[in-house]
Amino acid sequence: MDPERSEFRRDLTLDRHISGSPPAASTRPAPSEDVPVRDSGPDALGVIDPGGGDASGPPDDGLRVGPAQPFEPRRLTVELAEQAPPGREVPLQVQVTRDSGDVGVRLRAFRIPVDGALLTIAVHAPGLLALGDLQQELVVRPGRDSDVLRFGLRTMTTGLHTVTVRAFRAGTFLGELRTQISVQEDVPARDGPTRNTTLTTLAFDPGEVTLQVLKGANGAYSFQLLGETTYAPESFRLLAGDPHSVRERIYDELRRTAASAGPGGGGDPEQARKRLRNLGVQLWATAVPDAVRRQFWEEAGRVTALTVLGEHDIVPWELLYPLDGQHEGEGFLAEWLPVVRRVFGQDRVRTLSLGRAAFVVPPGSPPEADQEIAALRARLGAAVADGGTLTHRASVSDLIDAGFTGLLHFACHNTFTSAGSHVAMPDGPFDPIDLAYATQSGALRATHPLVFFNACRSAGEIKWFSSTLGWAPQFLRAGAGAFVGTLWPVRSDSALRFADHFYGHFVTRGRTLGQASLDARRAIRHQGGDPSWLAYAVYGSPAARAVP
Repeated sequence: MDPERSEFRRDLTLDRHISGSPPAASTRPAPSEDVPVRDSGPDALGVIDPGGGDASGPPDDGLRVGPAQPFEPRRLTVELAEQAPPGREVPLQVQVTRDSGDVGVRLRAFRIPVDGALLTIAVHAPGLLALGDLQQELVVRPGRDSDVLRFGLRTMTTGLHTVTVRAFRAGTFLGELRTQISVQEDVPARDGPTRNTTLTTLAFDPGEVTLQVLKGANGAYSFQLLGETTYAPESFRLLAGDPHSVRERIYDELRRTAASAGPGGGGDPEQARKRLRNLGVQLWATAVPDAVRRQFWEEAGRVTALTVLGEHDIVPWELLYPLDGQHEGEGFLAEWLPVVRRVFGQDRVRTLSLGRAAFVVPPGSPPEADQEIAALRARLGAAVADGGTLTHRASVSDLIDAGFTGLLHFACHNTFTSAGSHVAMPDGPFDPIDLAYATQSGALRATHPLVFFNACRSAGEIKWFSSTLGWAPQFLRAGAGAFVGTLWPVRSDSALRFADHFYGHFVTRGRTLGQASLDARRAIRHQGGDPSWLAYAVYGSPAARAVP
């Protein structure tokens, strides 16, 4: 950071101290009802973006959108003490800055309206006492740094505490950054380093809503809906405590339902569908706070995609069936709207380059795996270079560590237990720890490949020290642009059909990631009561598109 900015503009923060009043919903006006709903693709962007798009559409933030300015590199910058004793006030300072070229990684440039773009900055600081609102707004204007936001925090209990800062624009997630503070008795306060993270674009997707779900230090969860209206977080405590056992019972039932749905399985398709719907309704009524459900219905007519950010192991979000009295949507949430997920440390990627495809099919894979790969090769065509079929752990690991580009498609068995996931291969089991080097080195951040892990419970995660461990978080933190996996065991024939329809819509027809997954679900939902169509969890930007 420049010398004149080394004090992080502390003089500008004095008048930004937040009062202790509770957060309130944004009063920004919603768009008029005669505004048409548009596909949330590049041509629906509210600002110009290097990946495509225009400046059409109503502004999302109440600011007049003037002529676009030249591209400007930007970054999200955060400062927090790295050490302090209990009872000490430790202000967190947040700013969106230009790239001066002397600190951090230069960001991909973007254009912003002449009168600025309004961002929402949300802070999650479990274990620290908030002295004011942990959600504020700032305006990013062309040609200069934003003002500095100051969030009041106080240390309480000893230990290492993590603080996460996230940026949104009109319900679209832009970027995030995590920092830590060590609280110890009888130690002096010590400033921490300035931290930076990438904001590749300030483009927002009209109609996208983000549901942020965070776990506090006291075990309670915070649910917050962010869209054209930004609602206050709602605290929610699960009476069952750890949702793990309930979730596993649901997954086990769905596994048995899928097994009985095939020929000769003896299942009743109609009863299976009713049972599935009742599971979804019960989850919606008991796992989502009342206030958040009311907020959802207020926004429902304008929502074009839903992104779930935060704690993914609480609820199988795709299984939710919204129903409250006279309010009923178009079935399950994931057959009504594009539903995608996001993990901490995941890049926001709007284009996925699929110029090359490699396939992982180790010995002992399902009989349908070869048919699946043959169909996929035919679907991709000669325009996509064939990276071959990989069968050994060493070859898969080497490809990932080298930073492959394009598509990596797994068609195999995945074993998931309380110890985590692994895929049996001739030279030893391949598991998420084999991605640790790629994750820490960011091996895939320059290429942002698409990873489709078409295997049972490939989206499963386990607790691992201070984080979660699974295929999805490991690939995404390594830099994958998107990840598709399953929450519970699926039928091999359904897996083949889902993959074929997904690639047909995403690659052949040019649909967005969110819309392609929605179309694929709808295409296989009537399969004798088989719930496999809801098992797929998609991680990425709902507006991402495939390019050669």
